[in-house]
Amino acid sequence: MKYVSLLILIIITRTAFASDLSQQGVWCTGKITLDNDVVLEGKISYDLKFDAIQIKTDDLVRTYTAETIADFEIFDPIKYRHRKYVAVDLPMKEGYQRKTFFEILSEGKITILRKSKYVRRPRVTEDFRAPHIYLNAVCRHTYYVYQAGAFVEIEDFVSQVMPLMNSHQEKVAGYVKQCKLRLKEIHEQMRVVYLYNQLVIEQEKPSFISESIGKD
Repeated sequence: MKYVSLLILIIITRTAFASDLSQQGVWCTGKITLDNDVVLEGKISYDLKFDAIQIKTDDLVRTYTAETIADFEIFDPIKYRHRKYVAVDLPMKEGYQRKTFFEILSEGKITILRKSKYVRRPRVTEDFRAPHIYLNAVCRHTYYVYQAGAFVEIEDFVSQVMPLMNSHQEKVAGYVKQCKLRLKEIHEQMRVVYLYNQLVIEQEKPSFISESIGKD
């Protein structure tokens, strides 16, 4: 019985890994901008596990990594929204940098980037015919404030990001209170960041107008 259980465990583990390796990403309409400014348009699939991009044009499928791409954009048919990713050098713990893809959640005075990856976590099952522990692949997100080429991982939004909005503190605080935002969920946090970035843009508009007066 012990050997039978072990055999089942091996089969399940191999099947799980095989399924993970053979998974194909969703094909989305989009475009890729290469490092040499060449723009490719077609159906795009983002392989999150291998951090690689596939683009299908006229029955030809080509694969690119972050080393050769400046950015790419897709229309997500599941979330039904436009998404943009940029390739940026990420400092590694070993002391070197590696170019990798980040999703741009906000772009402006405060730029928020998100790095996603698959991790495996245990899941308990009550099925007595199989081992009681499986490994589920789940997607985890890490969020960063990106300023002047430097990353700051966001561990606490209120203490790390909110102070960056001091120039419009009163309006931001009023918005949070009016909308009863708890700022615990990412969608609430991004609403505040969008507001602040828009306030900064509106504040800068008068100077742009005055600078253009009298110029042809």
